[in-house]
Amino acid sequence: MNSTTNLNEATLTSRISKGDHRAFRQIFDRYRDCLFGYSYRFTKSQTLAEEIVQEAFLKVWQNRETLDPGLPIKPYLYKITQNLVYNTLRKAAYDAQLKEQVFYRRSNAHYSTEDQVIYRDLEAFSDQIIERLPAKRQRIFRMSRTQGLSHEEIAEQLGISQHTVKDQIVKALKSIKKHLQVHTDIAVSVVLGLLFV
Repeated sequence: MNSTTNLNEATLTSRISKGDHRAFRQIFDRYRDCLFGYSYRFTKSQTLAEEIVQEAFLKVWQNRETLDPGLPIKPYLYKITQNLVYNTLRKAAYDAQLKEQVFYRRSNAHYSTEDQVIYRDLEAFSDQIIERLPAKRQRIFRMSRTQGLSHEEIAEQLGISQHTVKDQIVKALKSIKKHLQVHTDIAVSVVLGLLFV
């Protein structure tokens, strides 16, 4: 049995800050599964969840000298993981291959009751954001994002130019991003992913 087996978290954090690999390994073993579960819950991808957990612990190790043993490490780990999930979902919104991996899996996943409640809440929240847009912009945005119509199809149906359609969608996205900037929790990061699919 090594010397770090039953040490409390503050002692482990202190040792990690001094470069103790065994203490770091114990914290890793203690929290990797729950962080994986947290990441998987939002990405619905084993590969992405594993990458997020690895990167979270890598960041802890890289910044080990700044760790405060007086503060619990679990919330710190979750905050790092939350930010990484947020970044992954934002990237997925603009990367076709990653979007397919994240959002296709999400839309075809069998949600737990809790996940279904969260998903409904997120959809309701995204609708509230879109409803704040001017009526014309909101209609064009919904035709593009909800109905999946092309700029050309929207322009034809509404009797406007494709340039106007593009301009209204760009303005809608800017308004939505501006609104989301005041929210930093993980639920809103998922909304961001849902909006920009």
